[in-house]
Amino acid sequence: MALTPKLEIRQSQSLLMTPQLRQAINLLQMSNLELSEVIEQELAKNPLLEREEDAVSSDEPAAVPTIDDYDSEPPAAEDEFAPDNIDYDSNFDDFGSDSTGYEDTSYDWADYGRGKNPHLDEDFDYCEKKLADTVSVYALLERQIELNIASPRQRIIARLLSEQLDDAGYFRGDIAQIASRLRAPQNEVAEVLAKLQTFEPSGIFARDLKECLTIQLKDNNRYDPAIAGLLDNLGLLAERKFKELQKICAADAEDLSEMIADIKALNPKPLSRYDNDVAAYVIPDVFVKSNAAGDYRVELNNMSLPRLLINHSYYTDILKRDKSSKRFLKENLRHAGFLIKAMHQRAETILRVSEEIVRQQLDFFNKGIDCLKPLSLKDIAYNLEMHESTVSRVTNRKYMHTPRGIFELKYFFSQAAGSYIGKEDTSTLSIKHKIRRLIETETPDNILSDDNIVTLLAGEGIKIARRTVAKYREALKLPTSAERKRQKRG
Repeated sequence: MALTPKLEIRQSQSLLMTPQLRQAINLLQMSNLELSEVIEQELAKNPLLEREEDAVSSDEPAAVPTIDDYDSEPPAAEDEFAPDNIDYDSNFDDFGSDSTGYEDTSYDWADYGRGKNPHLDEDFDYCEKKLADTVSVYALLERQIELNIASPRQRIIARLLSEQLDDAGYFRGDIAQIASRLRAPQNEVAEVLAKLQTFEPSGIFARDLKECLTIQLKDNNRYDPAIAGLLDNLGLLAERKFKELQKICAADAEDLSEMIADIKALNPKPLSRYDNDVAAYVIPDVFVKSNAAGDYRVELNNMSLPRLLINHSYYTDILKRDKSSKRFLKENLRHAGFLIKAMHQRAETILRVSEEIVRQQLDFFNKGIDCLKPLSLKDIAYNLEMHESTVSRVTNRKYMHTPRGIFELKYFFSQAAGSYIGKEDTSTLSIKHKIRRLIETETPDNILSDDNIVTLLAGEGIKIARRTVAKYREALKLPTSAERKRQKRG
């Protein structure tokens, strides 16, 4: 066969990622703050885009624009300047639906804001109060929670506890109230608080000055019975009654002087070295509200993003005056229409996914964290006829304000475990909680091995292997049976 150059015509089909579709996907996975920045950039460079509140009112009342208005263009357009045809419906089948009513919200954004600080006025802009470029203490705590707390259940508790920190770093919440709010055992909430007290900066999450100093002294390996007596009598130290302190601490003047020097070297306000003047707010994407009948309603937070309009009159006016600007104007018109359509589809998709999560996790909202069911992205995607990657993008960095607190959407997902009766309705989080309960209630004379735990769980119909119990126990940072025996008998 001779090797000679030749021309061939072939017809093939392929799926291409258009720039418009790529932008829609990027908008879907953005948080509200990131999307707000993108919108501000578009408003700055696109003369046809404007906020609804900035729109100039005309003498004759104009018809209220709908989303369909942005799919069409003003007349007097020539074919050579016509924009590419964009089939929004086919491009967004995986991102939205025909569900309506997402704009029909009646919540009061001011009520949510005043819940955080009753002294804020109505003009307070939550979107403007975002973190600076420097790493904040909240980001530092978030990283430590991710690294040191393996259980998603306990991460939820840890984040709620973090909301109760004051500017100095002290915990000002009520453990009993938080436990009641989550329907979780009070000792478990206290255990999570004890873990948080081991975080940096040293002394954080203390409930009073004595506990703050005690934590720091233990971290410095300077805590002993003598200095413990000094901490119990800080009032005498403030009054400079050194003779009485020497008797209480059983120490001479030199030892007392060294202990006082150790205390002076500590930081009574652990967060004083951090710049926290700019407050960090989690702005929820959706609100979940309940009524007297126990039904839940999911509403979009439309107040966190500006409503955009296209100024068609400006387009027509400039086009009449300057024909040379036609191509520029038509490109901006097409881009503005696509941006508004993409934002609309993003809002509908978030609403649909949130409604399905509430429906699937109804027991959690009614009964508390113990009733969190196993749920996967695939379950939501199948029920909504979406792609799993779409659900993943929607649940990333999107927050839900519920009667039980503010949660990121992804925290409602956990794996399922099998059972001997053929069902898989037990969450792995629930199994970990059962393992913790069994270990906490064991006695020094009856320490449970991993095999014993497998047998006890089997009695409840839960099918689990011994190595899985060991893996869950290690994830919960619980010691082995031999170590627990030494600890409880020692």
